[in-house]
Amino acid sequence: MNRLNPKTVLLSGLNVIEASAGTGKTYTLAELYLRLVLEQGLSVDQILVVTYTRAATEELRELLRKRLVVARDALLDDPNDDVTSSKQRQRLVLAIQSFDESAIFTIHGFCQRVLGDFAFESGLYFDL
Repeated sequence: MNRLNPKTVLLSGLNVIEASAGTGKTYTLAELYLRLVLEQGLSVDQILVVTYTRAATEELRELLRKRLVVARDALLDDPNDDVTSSKQRQRLVLAIQSFDESAIFTIHGFCQRVLGDFAFESGLYFDL
């Protein structure tokens, strides 16, 4: 099994994070989320984050937002004002402003949302 480095792992393809409690899964997800915003230019509504419990979902939501703010503040304090830094600052500001639109769910919540959004296609009742 390979050790996943969230700062260097490829952002394409499939990566599975499987680890025991207290091993840094939440930290790893926060780093990957930040990289998707900064490096891939994804908006927060284009990134799906799914976890097991409501408590984990809330913890992750708080950490992700905090990580975006810390990264933005670090770029604001950076004396280099090159095109890349400017573009990254803009991405972070937009991500923070639109963070309420982020898709961070429990597995149950995500499944319920998909069934509700695609009730007609799945042949289910709209109020399921």
